[in-house]
Amino acid sequence: MMKATKKLLLLAALAVPTTVFANEGAHVDGYYIPTSKLDVDLGGGVSGDDDGDGFGVKGIVPFGRAQNFFLEGEYQSSSYDDFDVDLDQLRLGGGWQIPLQTGTLAIYGEYVDLQIDDVDADLSGFGVHARLAFPIARNVQIYGQGGYLSLDDHGTYDGFEFLVGASLDITPNIGAFVDYRHTDLSGDVDYTLGDLRVGVRVLFDTSRM
Repeated sequence: MMKATKKLLLLAALAVPTTVFANEGAHVDGYYIPTSKLDVDLGGGVSGDDDGDGFGVKGIVPFGRAQNFFLEGEYQSSSYDDFDVDLDQLRLGGGWQIPLQTGTLAIYGEYVDLQIDDVDADLSGFGVHARLAFPIARNVQIYGQGGYLSLDDHGTYDGFEFLVGASLDITPNIGAFVDYRHTDLSGDVDYTLGDLRVGVRVLFDTSRM
């Protein structure tokens, strides 16, 4: 009986990390972009690139009995001095997430709108992504995602996008994160975007929703 009890306690202890890190919880992020890179290729050997910075806010709200569904949104703005333009991004979407033995798998779709002022570029369309997140220490996790964007602005602009990052829960309600997102879009003009983002995370408990 004692051995059986010890085995049950051990199994319960091993199950705790899976429960804690099972599905991504609700949070809102405010972030700074110390490095934002924009490459533009007009074709015919005409191209240019610029570095800038920016800011943004994003968040996710899971819902449902097991928190398996979620909505998420993002607004980001970057400024480039040499090009003298601003690039604004709006993303709204939702998807489905499931707990793994350790970590989370999420699949989601989103509406994407990219606007570059002063050049009348307004690319809008959709993106589909898959994301994996894994705990590597208590309150620390790493994550990565890959996806595909299909946008339109008097022609199709499409390509792949990837993101890698890490987050730290400092307290039950406050965290921090750093990530890097890279986007390649091919069309009449080719755009390559690269953003390093560092921010603060406010965490919420929506387990009763």
